[in-house]
Amino acid sequence: MVVPYDPGPITEKVDRRRRLIRSRLISLGITIALLVLIYLWRREDLGGAGLIIIFGIVLGVSLLWLVASIVLYLLAKREVRTLGNGIAIRIGPPGIQVAGLSAGWPQVTKIDTTKGGIDRGPRLRLTLTDGRQAELPLDQVAVFPATLDSTVRAFSAGRHGVDLSAIES
Repeated sequence: MVVPYDPGPITEKVDRRRRLIRSRLISLGITIALLVLIYLWRREDLGGAGLIIIFGIVLGVSLLWLVASIVLYLLAKREVRTLGNGIAIRIGPPGIQVAGLSAGWPQVTKIDTTKGGIDRGPRLRLTLTDGRQAELPLDQVAVFPATLDSTVRAFSAGRHGVDLSAIES
């Protein structure tokens, strides 16, 4: 089984987050327009520090959502730069290769997944008996983790499998 790197999911994430920034900007514009309209309509009844605090909270929440969207977009753009090219995963009777690290089945200690975080998605990790490790973001390949597990089990004659517990919970 040969799995090449696939830029599709990562570029889709960047596009999705770019659209999110646009929608947050539109939302911020609508919020500002509504606050101005409310102020102009009820300016005689509204006044004091309470109005400024309420308007500040409403604007602050909108700005916070915009900043969070921008940060998520920048993290996705940074992830695009980590995209490899060529063969991401190769699994066969002689052994396994993950992100450039190759080994025969007797040299493999474990193959597992790690949880994603705010700045990255879940990863496939290959650990060898000599301590070397390779990690590959799962959103850089177009294969399901369960497919990897069954393929590893088949080619390693049942000696190894992919521990998917980190991404199942």
